[in-house]
This record gives sequence, structure tokens and C-alpha cells, in this order.
Amino acid sequence: SLQLAAVHLVDSHYCTDPGKFISVLCTSLSTMLHVELPHVNVLSKMDLIEHYGKLAFNLDYYTEVLDLSYLVDHLASDPFFRNFRRLNEKLVEVIEDYSLVSFVPLNVQDKQSMRQVMQAVDKANGYSFGDREQRSLEALMSAAVGADFHFSSTLAVQEKYVQSQDKAVEEEVMDL
Repeated sequence: SLQLAAVHLVDSHYCTDPGKFISVLCTSLSTMLHVELPHVNVLSKMDLIEHYGKLAFNLDYYTEVLDLSYLVDHLASDPFFRNFRRLNEKLVEVIEDYSLVSFVPLNVQDKQSMRQVMQAVDKANGYSFGDREQRSLEALMSAAVGADFHFSSTLAVQEKYVQSQDKAVEEEVMDL
């Protein structure tokens, strides 16, 4: 029997524009709901992420799709998006209500990054749990333990490809 998974590749440069990132989130959510397969969203071209502009938040904000109200507040500083604030608030509300979208960072030239994407796909389609003969407590535990390191892997990607932020997260919150 086949074990399929949908992999949705998204260019990481969409993270530099809050309006485009909300669009990407809507597209990813819509695809996840309409394609009835296990789904993995991938932020590709991580090595080029800041060539298009500076990130407003840390990388984990974009990969874990954390509290999107900060993104809407960040959009309010742009005169064009100020007119669409209510629309963006409603879109963000839908995305947060489903709470399904997250991303795995990818740089195809980095073996560790490729390995993380492969592990995410294997976990999504059930391959990492093995076939009937190989199902054992050890296999299940190793898959569960591997999930705990997602934050540290995102942090490693941030340190590698994203310049450090000048302000601490607490200072950004106070500015908003």
C-alpha cells in the first residue's frame, strides 16, 4: 500500500512581507483542508530569506505561526494595509481557529535541513512508525523524541541564515 503526503513548498521571502505571509497562510490552510492527505508545509530557500528584506519577528514566529495579532499590528503601520485591517483580522482569526498551519525550514544545500523535511514527511505519512512487522515500542519512542527538537532546529536555522534582531521580543511587544 502507498503512503502519500502532500508537501507544500513556499518561498521564504514571503515572510518579509506581512500581507503576503497572510496570503501564504490562507493558501496553505485551504490546501490542507481540500487535499485529503497528510500535509507538510515547507519554507524553502532559507539561505535567501533576508535578501528580500528584514524579518519583523524571529523565524520561529513564522515557522510555528504564533500569535498572528502581532502581524496584523505590524501591517497597520503600512498605509495601504491600514484600509484592510478588518479583513486581515478576520483572515488571521480563521487561520488561528484551525491552528493547523506550521512550516519546516528548508535549504536544499544543507543536508541537516533536508533531513528535517524528510523526517517531517515520514512522520506525516506514518512511514517513521514502520510497517506491521517493525512496529515496536522503540520505533514509536524514537519518533516521539524526534518531535521535541523542532524548536531547537528552527533556532539553528535562524542563527545560520537570519541576522540577529536589534530588539528583544519584550521590547517589540512594548513598542506595539
